[in-house]
Amino acid sequence: MNTTIAASAALLALSLLLLSGLLVDRRRQRAFIREGPVFTARFRTAGPRPPGWRGLRRGWSRRMLAYWRDDVLVIRRGLVVDRRLRLFAQITFAGVYGLSGRRDAIAVHLRLPDGALLEVTAPSGDRVELVGPYLAAGISHLPRAPLRRRDRRRRP
Repeated sequence: MNTTIAASAALLALSLLLLSGLLVDRRRQRAFIREGPVFTARFRTAGPRPPGWRGLRRGWSRRMLAYWRDDVLVIRRGLVVDRRLRLFAQITFAGVYGLSGRRDAIAVHLRLPDGALLEVTAPSGDRVELVGPYLAAGISHLPRAPLRRRDRRRRP
């Protein structure tokens, strides 16, 4: 009887600890969202791995929140432990492109000062937030503007 009471108490304490951790995480996530125009993203290496991010692999990471602060990409990592990774990054010449096999996702390559390359994907609705200060990269590969009627004639 005493062992079942002790097991129940331990299970209750573990449940309360897990619930409080989730509540703290939710509060920190809301605070992160208030800091800037946030987008959800997945990351993977496209070359050398950044030195501050040992766990990053060639496969897509889990979804993370990120935002641009000038030319610094701020990424919120960790579930309960609130870790922020700040990457001084530039979007490569390729700009924004669609991912094959996923119509609703776009991606960019980021180059870090140390030569590391990252590929970042986000939902296509987050295009402006994904490119951040590099707006010209966000408007590449758009359809051509329609020509006015008088400009449609053939030119020699």
